[in-house]
Amino acid sequence: MIKDKDKIFFFSQALSQDEISRIIKKHVKNFVIDNETDLKELIDFISKEKIKVNICLRMKIQEHRIGSGKYFIYGMPARKVNKIISEIKNNPFIDKIGIHIHRKSQNTSEWSIKAELEDSLTQDSLNRISLVNIGGGLPVEYKSYSSDVLPYIFSKIKEAREWLAKHNIKTYLEPGRFIAAPSVRLQAKIIQIYDSIIVLNCSLYNCALDTLLTNTKMLIDGELPDNSVEGQFYLIKGNTPTRDDIFRYKVKLKAPKVGGIITFLNAGAYNYTTDFCSLQKLKTEVVEEF
Repeated sequence: MIKDKDKIFFFSQALSQDEISRIIKKHVKNFVIDNETDLKELIDFISKEKIKVNICLRMKIQEHRIGSGKYFIYGMPARKVNKIISEIKNNPFIDKIGIHIHRKSQNTSEWSIKAELEDSLTQDSLNRISLVNIGGGLPVEYKSYSSDVLPYIFSKIKEAREWLAKHNIKTYLEPGRFIAAPSVRLQAKIIQIYDSIIVLNCSLYNCALDTLLTNTKMLIDGELPDNSVEGQFYLIKGNTPTRDDIFRYKVKLKAPKVGGIITFLNAGAYNYTTDFCSLQKLKTEVVEEF
């Protein structure tokens, strides 16, 4: 779907020789490698076909999560990454070598990028690599998240970029949710109101699974502050019989009516759909605003 294939970084996962061949034939030449097995498959292919590519090695960094077992931590330890760079740095079929790091979405605290790169990469590795992709995780404002930390985050990104530039290394950033979420609004019709419960004509399962998966509660256009003397608290749910089809557990609105529209803000991140309960994919309307 992307016309300019030079802009693509392909994230490898259990690559086969046939898959690599199909990807290369699409003129993709940038690969993010997560493990040594995929690296071997790629090097075997490019060596046999005498094709030059760029490789980013995905490196693990320290994460501070509450709980364990829910998320898979991608990448290789810094020790192994340094060893691989030393081994492949003179490979004639590898042009640029880079590092890819990424923690998690809605990252509000873990941005000591410069310090971690200094601790993780040897001088020999810094001399060979051409780029560092620091991933994303830039937070977007939801009811459950604040964007007040953005000045701090941008200062830490700038610090890392300036340090990498001294080593002639380019910095890449993946804005992801930071761009996708604010660019989309979800408009849903109220089809029923009872006992301070609003039922919409759509479901989390066909437009907003991100709410379930990451506990991000979308803001509603025109919602009142919780301490407002006006309005009333409502629970807003989707139109399926499942118990977790809830857009917001508690939101204060002023006189909503059946047939009215609820507009959710920051609705563009991970808004994929399922066919649960034979739900239909929602129509998307593109509006240009200047």
